[in-house]
Amino acid sequence: MLKPILLLLVSCVIIHTIYASGGRTLQGRIISAETGLPLAATVSVTSGNGLVINLDGEHEYVYYLGKKRWYVDGTFNVTTKEDSLYIEIRHGLETYPINELIYLSDSVSKVKEFRLKRWIHMAKMGYYSGDSHAHFLETSSAHLQMRAEDLHVVNLLTSDFTYDIEKFTGKLDKVSTQDHLVYVGQEIRDWQMGHICLLGLKKIIQPYAPFGGHLISMGSNPNILLSPILKEAKEQNATSVWAHFSNLPGLESAIAIPLGLIDALELMTYDDPIKLPSHWTPWDYSGMSQIEFTVMRGMDLYYQYLNAGFRLPITAGSDKMGDNIPVGSNRHYVYLKGEATYDKWVEGLKSGQGFISNGPMLTFSIDDHLSGETIIFEGEKTVKVRVEAKSLLPFGRLEIIVNGKVVEWKILPDYWNKRDIYSLDIEVDVTLSESAWIAGRVTSQNTPGILPRNLTVFAHSNPVYFLQNEESVYVEKSVEYLKTYQKAVRNWIELFSNFGSKAEKDETWMYLEKAERALIIRQ
Repeated sequence: MLKPILLLLVSCVIIHTIYASGGRTLQGRIISAETGLPLAATVSVTSGNGLVINLDGEHEYVYYLGKKRWYVDGTFNVTTKEDSLYIEIRHGLETYPINELIYLSDSVSKVKEFRLKRWIHMAKMGYYSGDSHAHFLETSSAHLQMRAEDLHVVNLLTSDFTYDIEKFTGKLDKVSTQDHLVYVGQEIRDWQMGHICLLGLKKIIQPYAPFGGHLISMGSNPNILLSPILKEAKEQNATSVWAHFSNLPGLESAIAIPLGLIDALELMTYDDPIKLPSHWTPWDYSGMSQIEFTVMRGMDLYYQYLNAGFRLPITAGSDKMGDNIPVGSNRHYVYLKGEATYDKWVEGLKSGQGFISNGPMLTFSIDDHLSGETIIFEGEKTVKVRVEAKSLLPFGRLEIIVNGKVVEWKILPDYWNKRDIYSLDIEVDVTLSESAWIAGRVTSQNTPGILPRNLTVFAHSNPVYFLQNEESVYVEKSVEYLKTYQKAVRNWIELFSNFGSKAEKDETWMYLEKAERALIIRQ
């Protein structure tokens, strides 16, 4: 009996102090409308005239959609002299945000319950979201933030610039819970060859050395050949992902992909897949003109590999390195059956299941087949392709892609008009007379970049593969382009590379020659 009385007295003292200073307090409680349980979320608070109001106490925060947002674990307090507050609460991409004006003038302290309601539940449909690429987070912070962002898996990556190798344990981090899984992997970087993310590592790849190559703003080091590192990762049964492919496709991707050393590409990470990459090294040092060797967007370069018969999945990550982007802002929804574990999520990534997104939820199927499946057929085959996009964020258009070409699309009308959910769907018959891959995507070329790093709203399914008489997809122009890419690599090695020794340079020649042969046999 004594404890409740003491708590009441303490509360009275706090309220009296606030009143004496002219302040008012809002006590917010965030719960799930479906379960009634407390829910982690991000909270943005502004005054009536648009000033940012800080929450009481210490909280981590992030900037998203033009606002500073505080991470809270179910409850928050705001003390202010304002008589009204605008509150915005978000819980990832699958839950309706709350935007509410709260009046405080009628009382010193106000308790308010906020009930967050889902508009879709992807996990109940078998799709579990993950971020393939994040940095500079304590594992405990990662767990809170991924709960607030409604994210199932996060891959934290230690690297030469993060100075946090002690986080690496070679297993699922101890902060992990059934619905929120944290694993520390490794990123290895060369500014000309490319960057790679190694997921599910059991041992750190040595040497744990500074980045390779040269970048004007960061200095210069000898180049690093990545292929032997990728082979070592495979010996650990780790998953090798080409990092931020749309930002830095790198020179060695034209070696590692044909040799089967890359399990997936991060198509959406730092740069927008529908824009040209930031790092033009393969083209700048190619020794060829733009007519001979044209720069491609990350999305289009990815299609060249699919058109050359490589079954190459895509994934997505935030490359989070600070408070300018939420963990899971770019994410991969992997379709899983049964219990969702980290190992199953990574295996689903490697199998090409599900879709990537920074907002839209894609439902994609062909007849009864889902992303990652391969179907063998003879003669001619007509298939029914269904794709639907639903999103909290406005987007441009929904498209169906066959061997890199748009075969059907719909434009979202009046996307600038505010709606609770933006939605489009397509159902169309496609007749195949040769081997093909088919995917669905959302692009927003003519809409503003409202997301962090000025990204446009984007989503892309992994392909479904249809192989006529079991023959791989083959588009001659794509194979010729990749051969030109390898020619650019050859020119760079000869004229511009800076490996630490002649032996390393000779080893690079050896890997390139193997990759050239791997591409030739596709013809």
